[in-house]
Amino acid sequence: MKKTIQRGVALFVTAAAVTAVGALAAAPAYAAAPVSNQTVYLLDGNALPLPATGSNWKSTDVLLSPVASDPSAASKFSDPSSFVGVITFIANPGTEDNPAGYLGTGGGGGWGPYVTPDTLTDNPAVAGDFHDLLNAGGTFSLGQAWLDGSNHAVQVVFTTVVLGAGTATTGGSLSWTAPVSTTAPAITTQPADKTVLPGQSAVFTAAASGSPAPTVKWQSSTDGTTWSDVAGATSDTLTVSNVQLAQSGTKYQAVYTNSAGTATTSAATLTVTNVVPTEPTGSDAGKVTIADPADGATTVTVPAGVGLKAQTLTAWGWSTATNLGQVTADATSGDVVVNIATLAPGAHTIALTQPGSSTVVVWGTFTVPVPSYPAKTDTVDLQAAVTASDLWSLNAAQTAIDFGNVARNASSTKSLGKVTVIDDRKVLKGWTLDAAWSKFTAGSDEIPASALTITPKAFDNGSLLPGVTLGTNGTKIAESTAVSTLTDGALFDADLKFVAPKDAAAGQYHSTLTLTLTSK
Repeated sequence: MKKTIQRGVALFVTAAAVTAVGALAAAPAYAAAPVSNQTVYLLDGNALPLPATGSNWKSTDVLLSPVASDPSAASKFSDPSSFVGVITFIANPGTEDNPAGYLGTGGGGGWGPYVTPDTLTDNPAVAGDFHDLLNAGGTFSLGQAWLDGSNHAVQVVFTTVVLGAGTATTGGSLSWTAPVSTTAPAITTQPADKTVLPGQSAVFTAAASGSPAPTVKWQSSTDGTTWSDVAGATSDTLTVSNVQLAQSGTKYQAVYTNSAGTATTSAATLTVTNVVPTEPTGSDAGKVTIADPADGATTVTVPAGVGLKAQTLTAWGWSTATNLGQVTADATSGDVVVNIATLAPGAHTIALTQPGSSTVVVWGTFTVPVPSYPAKTDTVDLQAAVTASDLWSLNAAQTAIDFGNVARNASSTKSLGKVTVIDDRKVLKGWTLDAAWSKFTAGSDEIPASALTITPKAFDNGSLLPGVTLGTNGTKIAESTAVSTLTDGALFDADLKFVAPKDAAAGQYHSTLTLTLTSK
């Protein structure tokens, strides 16, 4: 029977511990020499290269082997010159060179064998056993050791694993997380100097690569030498709001950090200048046509042109010079949307300048309309609950019909009488009304049921309810779609025609007619 291990949180290779170890601290009694510059992998013995991150395998397929994703890499490894055996092991971190303290061991055989964790045998000399470890969980080393004649480790290679707490049972699975390479941060975007007007915002942007992804903090300095962290500034973008003239000359830099190191951007300088452009007039080359805003609109669009696309500009409005804030031209068309909510009704001029400059690059005129007061509406919610009597019934007024004396080969027609169907259920589904009858008998004499035919009709020549239809000659009297008959019901009748066979024996014959109402 194949045995597997079930754990609540399965086996994971820790991202930072997949590469081969450096020099092991050698205890006095052991002279273990690690394999240098090699990698230990958990592999699937039936498939190379490594499966994708997060793949699940049965524990009997998860194998320990120091071969890379290229199977031929096995030839690049060699056994130490002096050893008598190889074992696989699980150990507490820091004890990998002490075979006597291994928590569990298994068979070896050089670089070739593949080992599953659940084949490791408990070490009776160590408190607790291997399956206790699996149940409790923890961080351990899993690897191979080459032994000399005294069972001392002469060479060790291992990787760190985390065993999730759970229950050691059959039918389990192990999960593997791909190793993540570690690289120090490298600056990919340097922040640019910014020039803005008082009251505006200055936005600085930086970026860096690295693995794991680095964190960032922004710093500021008034002299370029002493730096202080900017509170809450921990993203690639730093926004300095409502800047004032006193902040002019402040420098900003971003510091990126991960487990492999730190990188700092160049310093960007904030310049705050108090320049106001002159209102443009006439029809110079920078003038464009700005469509008048609609009644109640709070923005206008300035067609600045593709030459200014994606640029950050400052918007100004007149009659009295008003700083309308920084705007950004569309990255494709160059159109600029300007907020005019602070402008009063009437004629206005809007101009765009480069931040910190008084030179107008684009301008135009428009008129803010006097507000109108359109009709206002409000709504009232109307509710009504529709109820049903939940009646569902069938009633035939007559309980017996006598065709009287009928000569052989002659017929007699009688009325079935009023039949009432009531369907006022809470959930309407429609229905069918069918008729069935037995053969006519008189003692041992019989007349077949086919001697009777039925022609359905509305009762008293009245009108049928909407959604109700009559059947044709046969067994169906009527049917309905999913509509209510209300409590008055749908009323039916039928002509019953009996034809006496020419060879029928004389006698008093009887039959039973059954009406059946069936919900759809």
